[in-house]
Amino acid sequence: MGDKLTFVRKNEGAGSSMKNNPPAEKGTKEQIMDAAIDLFSQKGYDAVSIRDIARAVGIRESSIYNHYKGKEDIMDTITGFFIDELSKYDLNAIPMEVLLEKYGPVGFMDVAGRAYMERIKNPRMEKIWRLISIELYRNEKIRAFFKSTMIELPLQAWEQTFRKMMDLGYIREYDARLLAREFFNYCLFLFFEYFFLNYGESEYETFVDSVMDNLSGHIRFMFEKVAIREAA
Repeated sequence: MGDKLTFVRKNEGAGSSMKNNPPAEKGTKEQIMDAAIDLFSQKGYDAVSIRDIARAVGIRESSIYNHYKGKEDIMDTITGFFIDELSKYDLNAIPMEVLLEKYGPVGFMDVAGRAYMERIKNPRMEKIWRLISIELYRNEKIRAFFKSTMIELPLQAWEQTFRKMMDLGYIREYDARLLAREFFNYCLFLFFEYFFLNYGESEYETFVDSVMDNLSGHIRFMFEKVAIREAA
């Protein structure tokens, strides 16, 4: 593929001048969230108090409550931010038929995967992934969030994607849900391998790049089994 797929970024117009403006100084509310992300990802949610967060920001403990109802509200803001970041680039802004015609199924899956990885390729998102990984087995709310938002919703989206490929004649008729699991479960494996088994052994950006290398190989392996035709 010589050219790159350009995704539409939600809430940004074509004339946006964000790149020309220096980043705004963080307000107290955002500083609190960042401090909480740092502490939660290092120690776990239960081990961090409001006092710890206030001390890290350099404000009084009572000042936290001018911005958040409490620690759970901070956590809800963090997960909300995480979801918003993952939703910034809208693949559906371009009809799938157009993308498949231009890139073929393998190319489509590849650029979609790279777009996702670019969204999480920053220290804040790394820390939130680490936080989620830590809390999965001891925080029921995080576990429910992970199951519904990070597993079921992506599986549904990929199931629809594979069904569309079948309808357009790019791949053979098959169980779309099974194909979605085959693809997405491998993605989950790569993340769990890093955040549970190998965290800290390599730089996060190196990990993100290696995910795309591994994922590209897995995509090609899958489509060798089910593809009917590539794009002209």
